[in-house]
Amino acid sequence: MFSKYIGQYMELELSGNILVFGNLIEESTDILVLYTGEVYRYVPQRHIKNYSFPIIDEEIEGGEDPEISETSFRKMLMNAKGLFVEILFTKNKPIYGYIVGIMNNYFIFHSPAYKTMFISMEHVKWLTVCDDEKGPYGLSKSEQLLQVSSLSWARTLEEQLKKLTNKLVVLDLGQHPMDIGRIIQLKDGLIHMMDAQGEEFYVNMRHVKSFQFPQ
Repeated sequence: MFSKYIGQYMELELSGNILVFGNLIEESTDILVLYTGEVYRYVPQRHIKNYSFPIIDEEIEGGEDPEISETSFRKMLMNAKGLFVEILFTKNKPIYGYIVGIMNNYFIFHSPAYKTMFISMEHVKWLTVCDDEKGPYGLSKSEQLLQVSSLSWARTLEEQLKKLTNKLVVLDLGQHPMDIGRIIQLKDGLIHMMDAQGEEFYVNMRHVKSFQFPQ
């Protein structure tokens, strides 16, 4: 669908009112590769709400050779494993770190700020490969990866959450009061949780973008 636009500047609106722009470098059935003039953005097509090809005064230079040449979403994740990347799954709050494992419908991510995270593939808005020599916050990769949780990894995000029954977890970076609590049970797609004051509540598993647990 986008192959005839290769090389053109485009602007995208993604779900969550997220805007992305740049030269279209490559496309496949499930992702687009955009070059912003500074970095490559790997954007899953399922999140595109609308797009346009406006004429701009200045062309974006370069961008012919993306670091990850294979453009299926899973291959992109595999090729980015162990590299310093930026990931966006919630509006205006990218996270930085390393992909350390890839499972059926989620991947394991280590962030110096949030530590070990489990991120749903369904909700990733974009992935950008950063300068691997610098590392996030100037911290070395080897020291960071030693801090990855030793918790064994389940095949699916749902099974991974079940392993944390009776544990305190933080959902979606803890941006909502109901994103933090102890898991009581996961059943029929609903996460039964308890907050700090002992009040019970339920979260729809389909809308969970990520979770981590204090270590």
